[in-house]
Amino acid sequence: MDQLGRPKEERLSDFIRRHHDAILEAWKQRVFARSPVRSPSDPALTDHVPGVLAYVAEAAGGAGAGAEVDRKLRGIPGEHALNRLAQGYDLAGVVKEYAALRAVILELWGREGGGDAGGELIGLNGAIDDAIADAVTRYQAARVRLLQALDVISTAALGSSDLGTFLLALIRATREASAAVDVAMILLLGDGDALDVHATAGLDDGPLLGPPLDATREFARAVLALRGPASLDAALGALPVTARAIRSRGLRAVHGVPLIHEGRAIGVAILGSRSAEEFSEEDVLMLRTMTSRATAIIVQAQLVAKERASRHQADDARALLSTVIEQMPAGLIIGERQTGRVLLTNRQATEIFRQSFDGVQGIEGYDVGRGFHPRSGKAYETWEWPLARTVTTGEIVNDEEIDVLRGDGTWGRILVRSAPVRDPDGRVSAGVVTFFDITERTRAEQAQRFLAAASASLSDSLDFQGTLDRLGRLAVPELADWCVVHTLPEVEAARRVTVTHANPEEVLRVRAALRAMDPPPGLPAVMEQVLGGERPELIRDFSHPLAAPLAEHAAFRALVRELGITSVMLIPVVARGRAFGCIALATAASGRVYDEADLAVAHDLAQRAALAADNARLYEAAQRAIELRDNVLATVSHDLRNPLSAIITAAAVMTKRAAARPGERGDTKALEAIQRSAHRMDRLIHDLLDFASLRAGRLELRRQPQDPREIAREAVETFEAQAQEKGVRLGATSDDDVPVVVCDRDRVLQVLSNLLSNALKVTAAQGSVAVRCERREEHVVFSVADTGPGIPEDELPYLFERFWRGQRNGYKGTGLGLAIARELVVAHGGTISVDSAVGVGTTFRFTIPVGRGEG
Repeated sequence: MDQLGRPKEERLSDFIRRHHDAILEAWKQRVFARSPVRSPSDPALTDHVPGVLAYVAEAAGGAGAGAEVDRKLRGIPGEHALNRLAQGYDLAGVVKEYAALRAVILELWGREGGGDAGGELIGLNGAIDDAIADAVTRYQAARVRLLQALDVISTAALGSSDLGTFLLALIRATREASAAVDVAMILLLGDGDALDVHATAGLDDGPLLGPPLDATREFARAVLALRGPASLDAALGALPVTARAIRSRGLRAVHGVPLIHEGRAIGVAILGSRSAEEFSEEDVLMLRTMTSRATAIIVQAQLVAKERASRHQADDARALLSTVIEQMPAGLIIGERQTGRVLLTNRQATEIFRQSFDGVQGIEGYDVGRGFHPRSGKAYETWEWPLARTVTTGEIVNDEEIDVLRGDGTWGRILVRSAPVRDPDGRVSAGVVTFFDITERTRAEQAQRFLAAASASLSDSLDFQGTLDRLGRLAVPELADWCVVHTLPEVEAARRVTVTHANPEEVLRVRAALRAMDPPPGLPAVMEQVLGGERPELIRDFSHPLAAPLAEHAAFRALVRELGITSVMLIPVVARGRAFGCIALATAASGRVYDEADLAVAHDLAQRAALAADNARLYEAAQRAIELRDNVLATVSHDLRNPLSAIITAAAVMTKRAAARPGERGDTKALEAIQRSAHRMDRLIHDLLDFASLRAGRLELRRQPQDPREIAREAVETFEAQAQEKGVRLGATSDDDVPVVVCDRDRVLQVLSNLLSNALKVTAAQGSVAVRCERREEHVVFSVADTGPGIPEDELPYLFERFWRGQRNGYKGTGLGLAIARELVVAHGGTISVDSAVGVGTTFRFTIPVGRGEG
C-alpha cells in the first residue's frame, strides 16, 4: 500500500517475470497464426525467446533509458537474430517477432489492470527498441559476412565440379568468415558408412593420424547421432579420453555440424579454435548456414564425381574392350538386331576377309566376303550367314566351316562361332560372331591327305605312262584346272605331252592346238631353265621371265586367253639326279589364284611322281633284264639237256661194260664220277627249266586225289639210303584223320624232296630228320624238321628268294630250290614257312588246301 492507503502498483518488469510462461505461450500462438507453416511445438521457435523476454524485463525495469542490462542478458537479442538468420528468417520477420512480443505484454498488462503508468510503458518501449536495434545490427553484420562466404562458396561451385576443390574452398571461406576458427575439416560418409576426411585447413603440423583421427571420427558419429550442431563437450561428455585426443592438436573449442540433405546424413563439418574457449553464436550460425547451403552442392559434386568416375570406368572399359578386341586372334563382328547394322568389327576381321565391314548397314551386306559350303561348293545365301541367323532368330552357331572368296581374289576357310546378346527381358538385341582363319591348317590337312592318297595311287602302278596319267588325274581338279606333263625325248619318245582336264573334249582341243605348235615356241628354253634350277616357279602373268619366250608367239598367247588361264605353276620332275620332264599346273574357270603354299604342295607331288616314274622306269628295266635272263636260262637249259642226256646214256653203257671187266676198277670210279656230275647237272637244268616255266606261267599242275601220308612215306623212302649212309635217323609220322588232297603228286614230292635233301645235307651223324603230316582246318600241313645247326635270324627273310644262298655249311647249289618250292606251293594255293633256332634245328612247313578240284 502507498502512503495514501491505496494498493501499491506493480512494476512492469516484475509483471513480465511473474507472467513469463503466459506471455511466452501467447506470443507463440500469435507468431503461429501469422506463419501457419511453423508449428507452435517447434523448439526452434522459442529457443532464444525466454532469454529475450528476460532481457526486456531487465531493460524495462531499469533506472531509465540506456540503463545497463545485466551482463548475462546483454547481447541476447543479437543472438536471437542470428538464430533466426540461420533458420532462414528475413530481417522483417525478426522485427515482427519483437512487435508481437510487445503487443502480448501490453495486452496481458492491461488485462491484469496494470494501469496507464506512463513511465512503465516508456521503459517497455525502450527495452523493445533496444532489443530490435541490437538484433538488427547483429543480423545485418552476420548477413553481410554470410553473403560474402556464400559468394565464395558459389564461386567455388561454379568454378569447379571437383568435390575436393569445392570442399577446400568451403573450409577456407569458413575460416575467413570467423577469426576464431583455426582448424576446419569435412568428413563424408562413404561405402559401408565409413567416415573419411575429405578436406582440411589449419592442420599445418601434419594430417590427422592414429588416435586423433579415430577420435575425430568418433566425434563426427556423435554429431550425426544428435542430428544437430553440437560442441565437443556436449557430444562426447561421456568420452573424455576421446575429447582429449582431439584436443591434443591444441584445440580448445571444437564444434560439429551434421551435413544433411533431404533428411539423409552425408557427413560432418568440424570447426576448431586454439584461442576461444567456445564458439560464439555468430560463429556457430556461420558454420551452420554455410554447411546447410553447401550440402546440396556437395551432393551434386558427389554425383558429378561418381558420374565422372563411372564415365572414366566406362571409357576405360571401352578402351580395354577395344584393346582386347584388337588383340584377339579371331576376327569379330557385332551386328545390331533391329537393322542388322555392323556395330563393331576389328582389324583381324579385315585381315581375314582382305576387306572391311565398316559401313555395312544391314544383313544383306554380310556377304562382303563371298561364302561357300565346303562340301557342296554351293554359295551362301544372305540369311545363311551365322551372324544373320543369330540376329534374326537367336541361333547359337558353333564351329561352322565356310569357304570364302576374299577381297584380293584368294580363297580361304574360316571357322565360325556366333551367339546372341540379350537384353534384361531376354530379347535378342545384337549378335556377336567370331571367326578364325583356318586356311593354312585346312590346306595343310588337305595337302597331307592329298599327298598320302597321291603316294598310294602313284605306287599302285609300275607303268611309266600309267604313272604320268595318274599324275594328271590326281592334280585335276584337286590342284589345277589343267595339268600338262611334258617329258624329255630321251625319256619317252612315243608321247611327250600328257594333257589332263575334267572335260575330255577340252583335252582333245588343247592337244590339237599343241600339236599345231609342236613344239610350242619357247618351250624347250622354258623347260631347260626350270630343269636347270630344279625348283618350281609360280607364274601369274606373261611378265614373268620364264613366260617371256612363250608370250612372243601369238598363237600361244591366244590359247592362254581362250582357256582363261589365271595362274600357272611349273614344276620340274627330277628323281635320283635324273630329269624326266616338267609339269605345268594351271587355274582357269575356278578363279583360283596360286600362292607359295600351293607351289610347295605341287613340288611335293612332283617329287613323288618323279620317284614313282623312276621306280616304274627301273622296274621296266629290271623286268626286261629278268625276261632276258629267263629266256637265256631256258634256252641254255633246253639246249644242254640233249648233249647231257647223251653223256648220261654213254656213261651208263660204259659202266655196264666196265662191270663186265672186274679188273678195270679205275675206269669204273671215273665213270661213276661222270654219272654223279651228269645227274647233278641234270637236276640243276631241271630246276632252271622249272623256274623259267613258273616265272613264265607255263607250268601245268596235274591235280588228282592223293593220300598225303603216302606222299610223305614215298619221300622218306627215297632218302633212306642217303640217311643211313650219313648215320641220320629219318622217319615219317602222320595224324589218323588226315584227309585226301587234290594235288600234283610229283610236284608235292618235289617240294618234300627239296626240303629233305637240304635237311640231310646239314644234319650231322646221330642227328634226326622227321617228316610229319597233319590236318589244320581246311589244309594239310607237311613239315620237315631237322636237328641241324639252325639258320641265323637275319637270313630267314631271304630264304625263299631266288639265287640266294646263305652262309651255312653244307648248302650248295643255285639257290633256286626253296624259291621253286615256294612257287609250287603257292600254285597249289598253299603257303610255306620256316622256324629255326641256331644250335637247335630247323622246321619247314607248307600247306596244301583240302578239297581243291582238278586243275
